[in-house]
Amino acid sequence: MQLILLFIAAVSAALASNVVDLDASNFDSVVNGDKSAFVEFYAPWCGHCKALAPEYEKVADAFVRESDRVVIAKVDADKEKDLAKRFGVTGYPTLKFFVKGSTEPEAYNGGRTADDIVKFVNEKSGARGFIKKAASNVVDLDESNFDSIALDSNKDVLVEFYAPCT
Repeated sequence: MQLILLFIAAVSAALASNVVDLDASNFDSVVNGDKSAFVEFYAPWCGHCKALAPEYEKVADAFVRESDRVVIAKVDADKEKDLAKRFGVTGYPTLKFFVKGSTEPEAYNGGRTADDIVKFVNEKSGARGFIKKAASNVVDLDESNFDSIALDSNKDVLVEFYAPCT
């Protein structure tokens, strides 16, 4: 029985989100100008919103230690139609940045990767959020290091040749 409870607690902790859920009852108390806020207005049925969700979780995780400076939040605009209307939401997802000291948002029209959003929020808020990167043994090879690494007879080396898509 204790093992089952421990398992449930571990799963619950793993599923916990650092994204703050906003609705009509708490929006104005969270997005009140005391600190910067980055807010996603989404619809649960929206494919683009579903694609953004894992990146947005990374963004929220990046600012856990900066919670005194910035909040990462989301609004189910399909349910909270009055909030969506109040902030001019006409499509999903709509991302808005509220700078500290203001309750009027700025539209975010940048990239939809966690790195893009974290960079934007850091620049606008002065926060220092960062995305933890997994350790890697991958080395980028170029003309300056290819022979010394790939042709080293003392070790086995797997090389991937690729062309970056632009």
